[in-house]
Formats: sequence, structure tokens, C-alpha cells
Amino acid sequence: MLAYEDITFDMLGTKRQRPMYLSKFTQFRELLQMRSYPRDPHEYTQHFIEEMDRWINAHQLIKYVGLETFARRDAILGTTHQLDELHYLHKHDIAVRKGEYKYHRRLTDFKLKEIGYYKELTEGDVFVASYPSNITAGKLEDMENKKLLDHCYSNNIPVHIDGAWFGQCRNFEFDVSHPAIHSVSISLSKALGMGSQRIGIRYTRERVNGPVAVMNDFNYANVSDMWIGVEAMRFFGVDYWWSNYGELYSKVCKDFGLVASDSIHVGWHYPNWPGPEQKHLLGIRTPLRFLIEGIFDVRGSDLGLNEIERNERTK
Repeated sequence: MLAYEDITFDMLGTKRQRPMYLSKFTQFRELLQMRSYPRDPHEYTQHFIEEMDRWINAHQLIKYVGLETFARRDAILGTTHQLDELHYLHKHDIAVRKGEYKYHRRLTDFKLKEIGYYKELTEGDVFVASYPSNITAGKLEDMENKKLLDHCYSNNIPVHIDGAWFGQCRNFEFDVSHPAIHSVSISLSKALGMGSQRIGIRYTRERVNGPVAVMNDFNYANVSDMWIGVEAMRFFGVDYWWSNYGELYSKVCKDFGLVASDSIHVGWHYPNWPGPEQKHLLGIRTPLRFLIEGIFDVRGSDLGLNEIERNERTK
């Protein structure tokens, strides 16, 4: 019978660091009672938006300050829905950091402006950034000191925040009221194991004439997944991962020689230590889930990659 000690370093996620998932997320869905399903689906979108906004602002270990400065809130089909719209509306003007979420490169066949330094952004660009950053699993210096935002504002470069990692991170607080920021999008996928539901919220300063607004204006939203999301937020609450499994996360990092990050599903690996500093984020879903519930989750390792993922271009 497999034991935690049988899990090797090679079973960590190197190519794709999958977010954490637990059996209790599945069990929670199985216990949902259809009698609580919204009787008037056309009125439910606003209820979901209010519930998710309340849930976001109740977090203590991670915070977006200034969300109240965004007058418009829309339901979205996960943060990728907002990314899809940005690429649809702005086509070849999208710019991201080197090492940013691969989805941008997948959409553009790798024909995409990728910057290493914020001053490479110029007027005409539309800058999209994951924040908390999937590059650092948390903060970035030029975002914290506002140099990037000030540069973008001075050069009429709109900034859009992809908050996909919200809800599973810690030690993070960021003021989104800066006028350079045009939107903030947040989903429940990584926070509450709802990657298959694809549901979230987008904050904008005004109505954006695109697919997201049309979906919301005409009540085309995914009510079933919004309903599951509301029930999940109520059941699991806020700061779920770190409040319940922070100590086990620390054990995994220690056991596998990783340096702790601020995202529950990854840790830092320094392959040349104590030589030149190079580091990589490795996915720890397989050992952490085994510690929590005794399940060997092959999907968290490279063995769980499908054919497309195994053969995906990297450059």
C-alpha cells in the first residue's frame, strides 16, 4: 500500500502546477439539494455578484483594496472569460510579462508581446497581469511600488488584473484603485476547487461593450454554476486553504527541500543551491493531498498530463 514516504521528488508537478483539490469538494456537490436551486434564474446573477463580492472582501490573508471604486460588476465564466474578451477586443495589442499565464500564448500562437521590464510597455499596449502573480506565486516589486502602474497611466496603457489565484494565496494585499487599472477579474476555480464550473466576477469602472456585458445584460449567465459557487462560498468560507492546511504545506516543503511560497499549491525549488540563484515553482498537489486525505493524486504530477499538455510548446 502506498505511503506518503513513497512519494518522490519526481512526482511533483514541473510542467503544469495544478491547483489543489480535495474529495470534500466533490462530496459537497453531491449533498446539494435542488430545493435550494434559484426559482427565478433571471434574477440570480445579481445575487451571485453580491455574494461573491462579500466573500472576496471578507478574506483576511489576501485582500484587494479599492474594489468599491469599480462601478460595474459582471458575472464571468472564469477569469479566462475576461482574457478571451480582452484578446477579442484588442487582438494584437495585448502585452504580458515573460513567464505569464501560458493561455495568452496559446490564444495567439505565441505571437504576443512579452516584456521583461515595465518600461518596455508603450502607448497602444493593453497590459494584462496575473496578480497574485503566477510568476512569483504572490507579489511583484514594480506592482507594489506602483512604478509600473504610474508608467502605464502616464502612457495611456490600460492595465487588467487577472485574479485567478485569489483565495489560495496569503501575505497579499493590493490596492486596485489606481486609475491605470481598468478591470479586476476573480474566479472560484483555484480557491474552492471549481475549475470545472468556470465561474467568477469581473470589476470594471464602466460598461465594456463586449461578450461579458452582453451575457450579463441579457441574463445569459451560467446560473447553475453560480448557484454551486454561492453554496460553496457559504460552506467553505474564506482563507480556506491556509487556515486548514498551512502546517501540512510547510511539512511538504521541508520534506521535499522546497522553499515555501505564498500559494498553497506550489513551492520554490532552487536546483543549483548554494550556487547561482535559479528557482522554479513546483506543484505539490500530489504529496499535500496525500497528507490531507491519503489519496495519491496522479493528476498533480507530470504523470497526470494529457497528450496535449505533454507536447505543448514552451517557446
